[in-house]
Amino acid sequence: MKTFNALPPVGLSNWCKRLVAKIAPPHSSRPQLARPTGTQRSRRGLSLLEVVLALTILAVAAALLAQITKQATDNGLMAQKLSTAQMLCESKMSEVLAGAIPLTSTSWTQITDSGRRGSWYYQIQTVTAQRPNMIGVRLSVTDAPEATTYNPELFFIVRWMIDPSLGLDTPPAADASATGTGSTSSGTSSGGSASGSAGGFQ
Repeated sequence: MKTFNALPPVGLSNWCKRLVAKIAPPHSSRPQLARPTGTQRSRRGLSLLEVVLALTILAVAAALLAQITKQATDNGLMAQKLSTAQMLCESKMSEVLAGAIPLTSTSWTQITDSGRRGSWYYQIQTVTAQRPNMIGVRLSVTDAPEATTYNPELFFIVRWMIDPSLGLDTPPAADASATGTGSTSSGTSSGGSASGSAGGFQ
C-alpha cells in the first residue's frame, strides 16, 4: 500500500500556480479590444463649432421664413384693399352717371354708405375733352386722404360723357299747342256729358 507524503507548503503553492496556469489561458491569448483611433474618438459627439454652425443656419432659415410670411400677408391685405377700392369707385361712378351725385369737381369726401371696414373717401375731377360737347370725369377712391408724401389714391376711373350742361340728356318738353288742344277736347267732351245729363249744350 502506497502512502503519500505530505507536501510542503512551498510545494503546494507552486503546484496550485501550475494548475491555474493550465486551466486559464495565458494573458497573451485573450482577445484584445481594438482601441479607437483619433478620428473615431472625434465622431462620438458634436463639437462646439458644429453646434454653433447648425444654430446659425437655423436662425437664418427662420428669419427668411418670417420675412416671406410677412410679405405674403401684406400682399393679401393690399389685394383686399384694392378690390374694395375698385368696387367703391365703380359704385360712385354709376351714381355720377345717373345724376345722383353732382358732376362737379370736389375734394376728398367720405363715403358714408360703403358698408366696408374702415373709412373710405372719393374725389371727382372734371376735365374738358378735345372733342366738343364732351367732358371727362375722373373719380378716385382712397382710405388715406391726408397723405402728402405719396399719391393717396388707390383706384380711379376715367369716363368720357356728353356735357350735362347742354341738356341733351333731358327729354324734350311736350308741345304746348298739342297739350292745349287735348285739354280743350277733354273739356268739351266733359261738358257735353254734363249737358247731356242736364238737357243739352248751353
